Amino acid sequence: MSATETQLRALINEHLDLGREADLGRGFSDSGISSLDAVAFMRIVEREFGVSIPPEDCGKMETFGKLVAYLDAKTS
Repeated sequence: MSATETQLRALINEHLDLGREADLGRGFSDSGISSLDAVAFMRIVEREFGVSIPPEDCGKMETFGKLVAYLDAKTS
């Protein structure tokens, strides 16, 4: 497990009430997360990782795994 994945999982557990361990193959809507909560969570991710994620890129992240890959690319 990468450091990015570990940190993202911690943020998911802290800020999103999934009631289970996050499945990185699923996305926000598949996990029962409202669009409002998803937007708020992305702002937390931006702050915690020190990146800016433009709205057009947010739409490309259908799964949490794709978010991990995106963050890895932006922070390396």
